[in-house]
Amino acid sequence: MKDESHFIIKSSDRLDEKGLVVIDDFTRFPLYGEPSLSPFFFIILNHRGWLKWEYDFKPFEFKEHDLTLIYPNHVITFLESSDDFLATLIVFTRDFLDFLRQMYPHHFKFSYHFHNIFHLNEDQYDGLNICFKQLKLISTLEHPEQKELLAAQVDISAQLTEFYLKENNNIVDDKSATQQLLLRFHVAIAENYCKSREVRFYAEKLCLSPKYFGTIVRQATGISAGEWIALYVMVQAKHLLRHHRDMTIQQISDRLGFSDQTSFAHYFKSRSGQTPLEYREGKL
Repeated sequence: MKDESHFIIKSSDRLDEKGLVVIDDFTRFPLYGEPSLSPFFFIILNHRGWLKWEYDFKPFEFKEHDLTLIYPNHVITFLESSDDFLATLIVFTRDFLDFLRQMYPHHFKFSYHFHNIFHLNEDQYDGLNICFKQLKLISTLEHPEQKELLAAQVDISAQLTEFYLKENNNIVDDKSATQQLLLRFHVAIAENYCKSREVRFYAEKLCLSPKYFGTIVRQATGISAGEWIALYVMVQAKHLLRHHRDMTIQQISDRLGFSDQTSFAHYFKSRSGQTPLEYREGKL
């Protein structure tokens, strides 16, 4: 399900057309304090100020000259930012990422990093800032091979990013079996949360026994596989209840794959302490 309230979808029709958008004067996220799930891949380079946020419900502070990579299907909650916060935001669609992989199958550098905030020194920051300015310039050109030019510049930026992360000892076997398992788990939840909320279903998807799968997820993240699934479902449910008021609770229940409204209400209240109607009406 697409998050129709997402600020990128609201603010830019260019994303669907080009597959990539560069916003080099980004100062504020419109939705603070509410978890959301983005279907996009983000790169954010912080020029000044700070941003406090949660990524998969873990708190982070994003400071001056920090770089972050935000992957699709993860839970993001922006909490607050300083008055002078300024960043460059680059957004990719999944289709554009697939195009990159096709063009550069042997050295595609934007692989999954479990830790996603990296501090750059002055020279590293300047290097990436120049790359991103070039990317912005190319994105504004009217050129018959613009997509190929964008992909080439992204590849340069990605290789430079990986070089800097290695230089700073930030990369620690990000292609390990555990990290790839977590990435595949996130993708599986995004694709199947309306179909199943059972740990066994996802373990079988990943060709693992439920017990072993559950142990790996808890050891790596500190949260059980069942909790991850529930967190994802609850973020979607809360979004629908608050931002799709034209939908009845029965319709939301159907959208999320529950057998009936009563089952949805029980699931929601057991995890939030509120009924869906109480949450929609803002009752405590």
